[in-house]
Amino acid sequence: MRHKVGYRKLNRYPSHRKMMLRNLVTSLILKEKIITTEARAKEARKIADKIINLAKKDTLHAKRQIYSILLSKEAGKHLEEIKDKFEGRDGGYTRIVPLGERRGDGAKLVVLELVKE
Repeated sequence: MRHKVGYRKLNRYPSHRKMMLRNLVTSLILKEKIITTEARAKEARKIADKIINLAKKDTLHAKRQIYSILLSKEAGKHLEEIKDKFEGRDGGYTRIVPLGERRGDGAKLVVLELVKE
């Protein structure tokens, strides 16, 4: 049974959705802060938390899993630099701050950022 294993489809084909979320997470790791819609941010946050947990393991298998998700090697190197900030945390590496509605379509915009403490 697949009860409660749902996720947001984001009105995209699976390949498009996967690549969009990989791109969002790569940008989040590189810039540590991105502006996007609320639904996209909530899905990207799941992947970002998973990647940071993998980075904290610091094994070859974990590194291969990280590089299979991220779109650039620069992001992987930056992730290895910032993983030490999260040593005392077991989760909750990101924060979502609401910005308001986007002009044009009224979508809820948020800032998705890495927690700095």
